[in-house]
Amino acid sequence: MIGNALQLALRETRTMFTTAKPLTAMLILGIMLGLVGPFATFDIFRPLPRIAYWLGMVFLGYAAGSFGGGFVVNLILQKYKNPNVWLMIICSGIGSGILVSLVVYVVNSAILGDWELKGFSGILTAVYCILISICVAALHVLFVREHNPETPQQIELLARLQVQNRGPLLYLSMQDHYVNVVTARGSELILMRMSDALKETTGINGLKIHRSHWIALDGIKRVVKKGGNYAVEMQDDTQLPISRGQIQAARDAGIIT
Repeated sequence: MIGNALQLALRETRTMFTTAKPLTAMLILGIMLGLVGPFATFDIFRPLPRIAYWLGMVFLGYAAGSFGGGFVVNLILQKYKNPNVWLMIICSGIGSGILVSLVVYVVNSAILGDWELKGFSGILTAVYCILISICVAALHVLFVREHNPETPQQIELLARLQVQNRGPLLYLSMQDHYVNVVTARGSELILMRMSDALKETTGINGLKIHRSHWIALDGIKRVVKKGGNYAVEMQDDTQLPISRGQIQAARDAGIIT
């Protein structure tokens, strides 16, 4: 169970670092912190080294926090089917905060050349990192609940996703032993069989177009024909092939005319 949670957390973190929006947000945040110079960094570093310092801190901290929080959340989801969301927030914050505080200690020690543990101040840094991580997770929950009351909570599969990824379901795709669940808010790899995932999409008008792909009909942007082959272009611009064996089913569903 631990091995699966580790592998999934690594995949999720890698996915976040190949997505434009998180990378752009981290870049902007790092530059802003570099210009402002909080926590006495304005006095310690010159402008360019200060910006470089904060860019590195933001990217490394984000990676550590994403992995730590994701690992804890995946462990909980593997043990409990529908855990309490606030318990998930607290546990995720603790997992993220511990790794982020470790990153802060290692980076500062390497740059400033002081590896001595600072006792109470070191503990206080870890506490701050954990509290900030919990607050960030809580804000995700409050934002999603406030601005997306229409999110179909009754769809069982969506309950497996991290809160920030819950939204209208677009499609499912098999990747090794995982199902990539793609919604209008993001994507997430879930360790389960496609057949089991399809059982948890009850209530959504969808169609299996390929042995590795299932789509929600409301998520279709258009159908593309290349020669004698068809593909469905989804709302996130991903094109998924329609296998020859599913062409008639696609016609019956009105996808292909």
